[in-house]
Amino acid sequence: MRSTAKDQVLWEQRINEGTKSGMSVSKWCINNQISKGKYLYWNHKIGKKQNPNNKMTFAEITPILSNADQAILASDKLDDFQIFFKSIQVTIPSNFNQTSLAGLMKVLNEL
Repeated sequence: MRSTAKDQVLWEQRINEGTKSGMSVSKWCINNQISKGKYLYWNHKIGKKQNPNNKMTFAEITPILSNADQAILASDKLDDFQIFFKSIQVTIPSNFNQTSLAGLMKVLNEL
């Protein structure tokens, strides 16, 4: 089955809606009665179209720190560690927030 320009537009809209929803792919697909397989297929296809040379792109991440987190960061007791996941390298400080790390891992797992 060949995709048409109409299909492309429809799936671009769906992918944008899914991304903006803040939900996991699985939950968004269930809520919208869309096959997760189709969603992932089109997300990959549209991603290739938008980034045809498959160049790496970066996103700025700004941490939200409490006063206690900032005090710990200012100390000299940092023993950072790194997580390598697929082609992604993440450096985690020893004073990491477990909830934030769990959220990050969930996002990485959906890539």
